Amino acid sequence: MNTTPFYRHPPTVEHDPALVRRYYWQSLLRIWSAIAIFVLCFMALVTALYSSASARTGMHFGWNWMALFTVVWPALIPSIGVASNVRRRLNELSEAGTPLTAEMISSRPRRVVLSPLDPLSTYHLCAETLSGLAVGMALGYGGPAVFRHSPFSGKIVLGPWRPLWLGRSTEVVVAGEPGQQVEVRIRRRFGVNFFCVQRGEALHAVDTIATHLQSQLEQRDRALRAVKREQELERAALQARLTALQAQVEPHFLFNTLANLKYLVRTDADTAQQMLDHLVGYLQNALPDMRSVSSTLERELALARSYLSIMQIRMGQRLRFRIDADAAARAHTFPPAMLISLVENAVKHGLERASRPGDITITAALRDGELRVQVCDDGVGLTEQMGQGFGLANIHERLQLLYGERASLSVAASEQGGVLATLIIKE
Repeated sequence: MNTTPFYRHPPTVEHDPALVRRYYWQSLLRIWSAIAIFVLCFMALVTALYSSASARTGMHFGWNWMALFTVVWPALIPSIGVASNVRRRLNELSEAGTPLTAEMISSRPRRVVLSPLDPLSTYHLCAETLSGLAVGMALGYGGPAVFRHSPFSGKIVLGPWRPLWLGRSTEVVVAGEPGQQVEVRIRRRFGVNFFCVQRGEALHAVDTIATHLQSQLEQRDRALRAVKREQELERAALQARLTALQAQVEPHFLFNTLANLKYLVRTDADTAQQMLDHLVGYLQNALPDMRSVSSTLERELALARSYLSIMQIRMGQRLRFRIDADAAARAHTFPPAMLISLVENAVKHGLERASRPGDITITAALRDGELRVQVCDDGVGLTEQMGQGFGLANIHERLQLLYGERASLSVAASEQGGVLATLIIKE
């Protein structure tokens, strides 16, 4: 029944005459090929039976043209309906306003979908999508498709029934060369439907699968991009927080150094000049990297040496120091301003409170992917005041933000009676 309103005429579509003729002849050749295969198989079977009967009875049988025509002409009857099927399909396309295309009459159409994911992730997503109910229903299977996959070759085959080679099966291959975008290649496989009049079912199946896979790949890509943007925002927030924490350390150290310099200017001008020279050298090395998130242990040890030289001028014989670090440890990356905080704590809470000379020893070693930096003093030992202020808390928080569980800081009593601070960073 034609449901087109009387005031609206169906669109006029003129099919390409050459393509229409190709459609007719292609359909006839398909059915004739099926008939030829059928006749050859039938003749082979009958010949085998005749040969067996001749061996038993001694009588000889043979084919003649009349017998062959008797077998062939009933098989030619299906070809009579080919023309009517082709005309019916062309009328359906005309009523739908769709022109005939070469892909519609092809039994093995192809599609290629580009994937933004890596080959393995693309394959798992394709397997998950094609094994679902939605694709099977969209293909008209009435349920999930019969499914076969091979992860090693990146190939997936689906169809309405088993065996899949018999007909109407579609193959999906995930291919990706290094440095190139991953391709999902979709094509119809050869089957018994090859010998039928092509009514666009193969193209519909390939387009349906391509549409579902394209949708899922785009959805997964959007999700990954959203996660990536969230991670970038988190990194930006982390960077801002680290900068703020590091900014607390810089004025803290500089304030104490300038206060010491002010004291020496009033009491000993020559020593104040020496301290000023050390301070200038320190700032020349420290200022370019003050806002950097990463430094090297070599640079941090040099800054610690400059700081201890400044403090040694102030404290005189009450402060001695030694730095011992292997070459591998010196070249390792290290957060800026952390070592200075540990050294400053050792001086302020360990040696300045003691009434005797004291030693500070800095050691660093890299063993089995673990960087261990220790600051040891033989001062007054652990006190309640040592845990006050923002120095150690600042280091703990920065380590957590930068390394998570891969870094730790411990402060304990040393064997010499002072304090041993150990900072560990694992690769």
